[in-house]
Amino acid sequence: MHFFENMNQFHFVCILHSILQSRTTQLLNVRKGKFIILIIWLSIPYLAKAQSFGSSYDFLIKETNARTAAIGGVNNSLRDEDVGLVLGNPATANYKMAKSATFSINPSFAQIIQYNAAYADSVGKLGNVFGGIQFLNFGSLKQTDANGTQLGDFNANQYAITLGTAQRKGNFNLGIGLKFMGFQIGSYSAYAAAIDLGVHYQHPTKQFYWGFVVKNLGLRLNSFYSDQKMTLPLNIQTSVSYKLEHMPLRISATAFYIQETDLQYLNPNSPGIIDANGVEVKPSKLISEQIARHLTLGGEFLLHRNFNILFGYNHLKRKELRPTTGAGLTGFSLGFAVVTKKYRLGYCYGGWQPNLGQHFITLNLNLKNWFGSTGLN
Repeated sequence: MHFFENMNQFHFVCILHSILQSRTTQLLNVRKGKFIILIIWLSIPYLAKAQSFGSSYDFLIKETNARTAAIGGVNNSLRDEDVGLVLGNPATANYKMAKSATFSINPSFAQIIQYNAAYADSVGKLGNVFGGIQFLNFGSLKQTDANGTQLGDFNANQYAITLGTAQRKGNFNLGIGLKFMGFQIGSYSAYAAAIDLGVHYQHPTKQFYWGFVVKNLGLRLNSFYSDQKMTLPLNIQTSVSYKLEHMPLRISATAFYIQETDLQYLNPNSPGIIDANGVEVKPSKLISEQIARHLTLGGEFLLHRNFNILFGYNHLKRKELRPTTGAGLTGFSLGFAVVTKKYRLGYCYGGWQPNLGQHFITLNLNLKNWFGSTGLN
């Protein structure tokens, strides 16, 4: 299956179409918590039937903040005061994020704009809690009949509302996020519900972090039409991040869509290579290529306590989005972060085609310190 072909079907075809175990639950007692987590994990095979690689809700796999976008587009192992990380892995919620908010904007192609926001706090026995929203606005679109006659305008958008919590157990953090998703096209509506289950580990003495998350595990509540199948983009991911001891560099690597065994698309109409016998040999899928398409690699140069340079590479994007004339910066990303006690300002440029890319801007506010001291601290 061609991954980005399906994602573009989600982003653009609907426009062209006229209408188109855990102690995380310490809210309960330990026995009840274990029982609930057991039920959730036993339900994964059933719920996974409602998932799809190439989904009507593929906006859920888009980056939610400039930092993640800059280091390859996927990460669930970074865990610090950056509240935007909770939308990638609920287990990253921690006390450093208390009373912090984040706002992101991602202008895309065809006047599509994505907005993301989140807020986190530490609330007594509830632990580290957070809420977030992802909103993808397709804007105002022309509505036509089958003959192309314009009938008026309509709006289209998608959104997800998330509420979650995380609890610490030793060097591990366990988190869960509950999601409600909506898809609006004119007067038509579709809804779905899902959960994210996350685990995070932090080494007790070294700056080594590991994360694991099962994202978008759920099912549709209703579709545009009663007989329409609208699936969710199940995405199992794992990440590692490590700050080098003698260099101002933190590197991160992520494996995503682990449950998918085939991410490589070969166009059957593409010409093959003529061998010595004059026989056309079509290209075949390679194991090395399949592995590489599951991986992202990124880094953060910690040049100053107030300024970082970020970079990343996503092999799947580079292979699936590159034109035949050349790849350019397709799949590469670059960004920076200005970090103070009061705020964190992040920017990312991600290459999608030669001379064509996307911009991501994120502003984090630490409300505890907002009325405190001034300057870069």
